[in-house]
Amino acid sequence: MTDDDFRAEVRDFLRHHLPADMAARNRTAVHPTREDTLGWQAILARRGWSVPSWPAEHGGPGWTPLQRYIFEEEQALAGAPANNIQGVSLVGPVIYTFGNAAQRARHLPGIIEGKVFWSQGFSEPNAGSDLASLRTRAVRDGDHYIVTGQKIWTSQSMMADWIFCLVRTNPSAKPQRGISFLLVPADAPGITIRPIRSIDEGESLCEVFFDAVRVAAENLIGEEGRGWDYAKFLLGLERATTAEVPRNKRYLATLKEILGSADDAWRRRVARIEVDLRTLEAGALRAIGADQDDMLLPSALKLHGCDLMQTTLKAQVEALGPHGLAYWPQGHDDAPVPPVAAHGRDVAAEFLFRRAATIYGGSSEVQKNIIAKVFVDGDMPAKGLATDEQRMMQDSVARFVARDYAFDARRRMPAGGTRAMWRQFAELGWLGAGLPEETGGFGGGIADAAVIAEGLGRALVLEPYVGCAVMPGRALAAAGGQQALLAVLASGETIFAFAHDGDVRADRDLVLTGRKVVVMGGAMADRFLVSAYTAEGPTLFLVDRGTPGLAVLPYRTLDARMVADIELAGVQPAAVIGRVGDAGPAIEAAVADGLLALCAESYGAMDQAMRITRDYLRLRQQFGAPLSTFQALRHRLAEMYVAVDLSGAFLRQALASGDVALAPSVKIRFGQAGFFVGAQAVQLHGGIGMTEECQAGHFFKRLCVNDLLLGTAEQHVGRMAS
Repeated sequence: MTDDDFRAEVRDFLRHHLPADMAARNRTAVHPTREDTLGWQAILARRGWSVPSWPAEHGGPGWTPLQRYIFEEEQALAGAPANNIQGVSLVGPVIYTFGNAAQRARHLPGIIEGKVFWSQGFSEPNAGSDLASLRTRAVRDGDHYIVTGQKIWTSQSMMADWIFCLVRTNPSAKPQRGISFLLVPADAPGITIRPIRSIDEGESLCEVFFDAVRVAAENLIGEEGRGWDYAKFLLGLERATTAEVPRNKRYLATLKEILGSADDAWRRRVARIEVDLRTLEAGALRAIGADQDDMLLPSALKLHGCDLMQTTLKAQVEALGPHGLAYWPQGHDDAPVPPVAAHGRDVAAEFLFRRAATIYGGSSEVQKNIIAKVFVDGDMPAKGLATDEQRMMQDSVARFVARDYAFDARRRMPAGGTRAMWRQFAELGWLGAGLPEETGGFGGGIADAAVIAEGLGRALVLEPYVGCAVMPGRALAAAGGQQALLAVLASGETIFAFAHDGDVRADRDLVLTGRKVVVMGGAMADRFLVSAYTAEGPTLFLVDRGTPGLAVLPYRTLDARMVADIELAGVQPAAVIGRVGDAGPAIEAAVADGLLALCAESYGAMDQAMRITRDYLRLRQQFGAPLSTFQALRHRLAEMYVAVDLSGAFLRQALASGDVALAPSVKIRFGQAGFFVGAQAVQLHGGIGMTEECQAGHFFKRLCVNDLLLGTAEQHVGRMAS
């Protein structure tokens, strides 16, 4: 079954089996009820879908990670209640992995069938983020443990049948070694559960007090003293779930419903949220696919996903206008119901409750500490865009820039680079990396070209690889029948430039008049591929540099590259590329490849800027300590890491999919993230970052220029919004 077929099957099931009243409640419910949660669990159980993450041998459907992801997304969009995550996603896998046969037989069926509700007892008043300092004691007394202490923030414990707890069984051992994992009946004598109203005035959080509670020793999971290991296993299960992609999609859908036909400002705001959501989803899909061993990706996803939740919910409240301030009764008072449309129900409450998103499950500060510990203190290698098959090409680019494009050598080069260096690109095969093999290329398409562009971006290479190799090559290949020109391009004998931005028109005799602006590589190009309007439609023309009526006006960019404006006054082109009026698809393909290649170049520049900044903070000392030990600066580096990492995930997704429609969204993402990373690189270098001799400022300039090329992030947001 294909993934599309699976999605269709899930949608059909939801359409026929999800009760309408349940869906209506849970589309807006801030705090789902026990009845809805377990009721839906029981319905799913009859189909064999109630524990989607479990393997088949323990009662699960045996789905792939992607199928599970699709299932959870479709459930959220349909309004189905979330499952009892503490039972299904947390304690269940611990029981079937580390529990004994009796424990599996006793507890797993109740979770699967929707008959037993679980809650989690980990955090304590003085042991939240520092969980290893927990003090709830469990003292062995014959066949029982006597449990005394307090848990807090135990979600939904007031409707739980069982609580799984971390308890200290050996106070003399090291903090993590003296902890055990215990299953406790919620109705055991000595347990007091007190719901805590959150700032939305709803109830889901609880305090749980244990006053000499007798718990059968048979409820100990695994070995005494191994609870910390089981907890780490449990917390590591939900790699992609930390991103909250399904919830974010539902929030965005609600925002659009509230807005209806919005004005331009709101459409732009929604477009930016959509780009952030696509970026988040690309990271989540990578977490369940290629990067399952990446220990930092879950932290990056939680940071971005929770920020996005809060951003979208704030937009929902604002979109309601004055009614955004209205309080909606949540079942525990007699407040009047406000005159708010159905889609506005509980919006403000959800907005308030999800302020906790950046606190629960490991606060944002904790996630940044995790990233800093690995990235700032370690020697984590760059991920890069290359697949295993592209690794040799990536290494080739890295060796070249290390040998011929060190920073000091680059500073001595003329603006725009040299033709001699361009010929080296040709000899290495880079100019034809994305071209068909029959023209002397590698046949790798934009994915191969992006690997090269990334490596060139790390060295701030001056030669116009994107404008004079990627874009003209793609345009000629898409036009068809241009093998001779493609072979010349790949050889480096002739430099082509793709001239698109601006307005040029062709008369009936195909004579060209108009102006093209910011032509990448136009200063050194021998021939121009010029897009123009004709009566029949968009057309590509080949124009030689010395053609009468053509004026080439070269100038330098902020980052020491050379571009040109070209003026055409009655220019007779050398040739028409393809057929008159049929160049639309070729132009679109060339621009999309150009956008992705620019983003690949920016990715290399962002990653390198982040790494030189980290290295600088390790070396630079202040108040007798390296700057890299200051938490504020470590967190800033962690924020840079998240921006680079998730932007790279989005770019990889676009390259792998071949979907040209994604290119503008990727460009928006890189425009925003690139400015942030470049600006932070300068900021964290301090005064030296403002000097010409420091690399940080050069990376910042490159990233700013790349945002301006082929349409700024803001321009693409405008097009997306319209």
